[in-house]
Amino acid sequence: MNNFGHVIKLERIRRNMKQITLAQGICTPSYLSKIENNSIVPSQEVVNLLLSRLELAINQNKSLDDESYLKQIREIYFNAVMNKDRELTAIALKEINNERYLFKDSSNFYTYQLMVLRLTLIVQNAQNDTTELIMALSELSSNFDEYQMFLFNSCLGSFYYFKHDFSLSLAAFEKAYKEHQNLSIEEWETADFYYMLSIIYIQHQRVVISTEFIQKALAYFKDNFFYIRAVECYLVLAVAQKTSFKLDDALETLLLAKRIAIQLNLEEQFTVIYHNLGAVMSLRGKSKEAIENYLESMTLSDRTEIKLISVLSIVQEYSKQSNSLKVIEWSNKGLELLNEQHENGLIRFKHHFNIYISKNSNYVNFEKVVLNAIQYFKEAKDYLYTYKYYIFLAEYFNEINKYKNAAKYYAASNKYLFLKNNYTSWEDL
Repeated sequence: MNNFGHVIKLERIRRNMKQITLAQGICTPSYLSKIENNSIVPSQEVVNLLLSRLELAINQNKSLDDESYLKQIREIYFNAVMNKDRELTAIALKEINNERYLFKDSSNFYTYQLMVLRLTLIVQNAQNDTTELIMALSELSSNFDEYQMFLFNSCLGSFYYFKHDFSLSLAAFEKAYKEHQNLSIEEWETADFYYMLSIIYIQHQRVVISTEFIQKALAYFKDNFFYIRAVECYLVLAVAQKTSFKLDDALETLLLAKRIAIQLNLEEQFTVIYHNLGAVMSLRGKSKEAIENYLESMTLSDRTEIKLISVLSIVQEYSKQSNSLKVIEWSNKGLELLNEQHENGLIRFKHHFNIYISKNSNYVNFEKVVLNAIQYFKEAKDYLYTYKYYIFLAEYFNEINKYKNAAKYYAASNKYLFLKNNYTSWEDL
């Protein structure tokens, strides 16, 4: 029985193709609509023509039924989520995408696609843009059950987080949390979700609720010996403690995470551990130790983004010392790293470095450079840096006694303070 209109519909939407375009020369649009809704069984010839136009090749594994195959995918999904091994996940994802199992049941197909979406987000690199799949699943979401909506909104939250749109990320995760309240799902999946919630809440500096969720996630991961995930939780907890200026607690938590990472040789975690140790040392006024930890983080990572985060932190540390020569030197190192890459997601660093270079070069073109950065962060909906750089401009003009300009930029900063904290009125402050 060729009952896979849901496959054709999803792929058509992914390709932003109208029904009339796909149907042209094969069948009528109304007939295609019936195929997509699985209300008729088309001939094999029609199916083959539609699949060919969509450039789809589907290999049906006749030895497995829907439930058995979905169980296999869920096992891969579990291992990817709990072990966070990007290389193994990438290999498994490639095999899944090559196989293109044909689901007879559309609900199983949607669950499968949502798990594939999460696997793709875990791998997350320039070659795996999930935008088209998310848009297609969004159009089909009216057909989702409550668990599928939970998966979809969780993935949506992660997607927006990777895109640095933290407001939309929070909105999606909070929708997922409402759906989670009505579900009975496995403990590991709940722990993983609580971890993701804690990440977005700490991004919004909502420390209390972030700490509440991360401690719940940590308890499960520790009790069930998922040490990689436990270390991740310790790192979030340390950030929450640092944000609350509980610096001794943050240091103790980071050193515990470091000991576990050393014992289990969790190499990927060292870069984040050393970066956060640098941040704690910076807040404690230990600039030399801060820079040493940032350098260690930078040296251990082979990811450009992580290196750039470390370089920016070093720039900021030297800026606090008013060491202009070092600020310019390290900003230029950051720009050199950027010139070796062509990822749009890293453009934000160019604006950061240009601002620090201008500030430490007698404020050459300072207003223009900062306003360019502000425009970028506005469009990216990164309201934290929009707010920060408006404040920066306002203070600059205040210091040179241009109070009209200072007042203008202070007023602009207030607007983005509201957006950064999701306030709607002054009473919320």
